[in-house]
Amino acid sequence: MKKFVLSSENVAKRLAAMQALKKVFGDDFELVCVGVDSGVAKTPTTDDEGIRGALNRIENAKKLISDADGYLGLEGIITSNAFGAFLCGWAVVKLKNGKTWAGCSAKVQLPPELAKKLKTNLELSELVAETFPERAQDLPKIGTNGVLTKGLYTRQDEFVDALVCAFGAAGGGHPLRKTIKIPPQNAEIYEGFCGD
Repeated sequence: MKKFVLSSENVAKRLAAMQALKKVFGDDFELVCVGVDSGVAKTPTTDDEGIRGALNRIENAKKLISDADGYLGLEGIITSNAFGAFLCGWAVVKLKNGKTWAGCSAKVQLPPELAKKLKTNLELSELVAETFPERAQDLPKIGTNGVLTKGLYTRQDEFVDALVCAFGAAGGGHPLRKTIKIPPQNAEIYEGFCGD
């Protein structure tokens, strides 16, 4: 059984890690959660800062639990471009041999009235609660993206996607690929991928 450490005790992140690990390893894993600091802003604003935060979380978790097969770091970010501000999540998977992969989720566009308030340096969840008071009670369960999409794409979904992308990158060129469970309906597509 593989032991993974999630560098957060956040419920949505824990559920996402459980779902992604089950997809990749079936029931052959154990997940331990530890709350550690990211060392970056509460709401990072660049991909680099998000990945750095996830890596910092992993390093801080390794100081507490050093005997895991792998470590998971998750960090939500807001990025901006000419078309608006977008919310997404980064995942980093680091194995005990030091190999590291990152994956990113899909992005949810922030409504313009919310994006304009980002410069006020409030916590994003506070801004969402202030801007959408009728949906504020849903924040702990489904996160900002869940509130914005009315539950169509939750914080848990965000981090499942990011983790699956990171594990997918790992599966292509490392012995880990032998342990990834390919769903029967996809076996033909991935023939030879898992080696043997």
